[in-house]
Amino acid sequence: MQNELGNNFDMLTDNYATPVQTLISNSFTLIFTIGALVQLNWTLVILTAVLAVLNLLTPRIMEKATSKANQQVSIENSKLLKTIDHWMGGMQELRRYSSFTELFRTMNKTDSDFEGSNIRNAKVQSFSLFISSLANTISQVVISLWAGALFFQGKMTIGAALVVGDFASQIFNTVWIYEQAMTQLKSVRSVNEETKKLEKAVPENTDKLSDDLAELEINDLSVKYEHGEKINYPDIKINQGEKVLLTGDSGTGKSTLFKAILGQLKPKSGTIIFKNSNGNVVNPDLGKIGYIAQDSVLFPDSIKNNITMFNSSLDSRVEEFIEKVQLQKDVLKFPNGLETAIDLDADNLSGGQKQKIVLARSQIHHSKFVLMDEATSAIDREATEKILQELLKSDVTLILIAHNFDQNLRKMFDREIHLKGGEE
Repeated sequence: MQNELGNNFDMLTDNYATPVQTLISNSFTLIFTIGALVQLNWTLVILTAVLAVLNLLTPRIMEKATSKANQQVSIENSKLLKTIDHWMGGMQELRRYSSFTELFRTMNKTDSDFEGSNIRNAKVQSFSLFISSLANTISQVVISLWAGALFFQGKMTIGAALVVGDFASQIFNTVWIYEQAMTQLKSVRSVNEETKKLEKAVPENTDKLSDDLAELEINDLSVKYEHGEKINYPDIKINQGEKVLLTGDSGTGKSTLFKAILGQLKPKSGTIIFKNSNGNVVNPDLGKIGYIAQDSVLFPDSIKNNITMFNSSLDSRVEEFIEKVQLQKDVLKFPNGLETAIDLDADNLSGGQKQKIVLARSQIHHSKFVLMDEATSAIDREATEKILQELLKSDVTLILIAHNFDQNLRKMFDREIHLKGGEE
């Protein structure tokens, strides 16, 4: 968003703010010069006015083309930024499978499209400039010829006729500047409208957000992705402190349900209601929900800082929580222990170790409401069972998505909600 706005603002500065300033500064020159022509001969004023109008109408020939060219630059810039975001976010996978060729191909194509739009824009602007310059030159010649005609008719002195040429040059150069300014202003009209949408003020939420999220009620909920299928959910109620296992075939909307609960997806219909420990409906602070996704989000820093999220006041409790998530033995294998730096490039941690770090992170920050999406999929069964035992004896409200749990692990939960085609 920052880069897209930056690109649009640069374009608006060059093609909107600067032309407005130019229009104002050149208006004084135009007024003075026309006043001088009135003193010389009234026919010069009329002819100048007619030619000036024709000059000002000239940019309309290229108006649509210049507007389209500028808009295309903005579109291609947006595509380039999205391509960088989408592909660079998967750098680890590309490195793992040595698929950089496709990355380079895609990046080169998108970058080439962006550069191409800039080149096309430059060509259109140049052609528009040529047409305006041609009209300007012809107008100056016509005025000079008319002044010469007035001289031969005895209506003007030779000195006045020569001065008219200078005045005509000033007038039509000013008109030419007006033309370019108007062309630039109109060419960024669509970009200006798009920028206004991007920078539209977000209403400040003055409602008090609650971090006491004890109970959850889902009623008549349905979610639909753009160009995707609609997923309907059954009515669900999760009570305070309850431990619920969420299961179902792939595509039944388990992870999508979590995204809706977290506010990342807007439901097509239905309600998601949170209640506090007293049973009252509250406006939730969704940032306080402990969310542990399938893909562990780690930072190139120490294991300890990845658990505390750089909150040094929690350092003394790290040992307690790495034991709860069965990470203690793993840490002892590293020469620097908790101070071991996580190397995202060399990938010096296993998938299970990464998941344990994120689990410890969630627990040490003591989220009262926790969503876990396949958060133990890379951890062995024995360690998973011990981790669940710690979680299940806590007072947190827990919903966990899992596929490969056996009957013994399933029995550890208060109940199981099975989604099948969007229905329980």
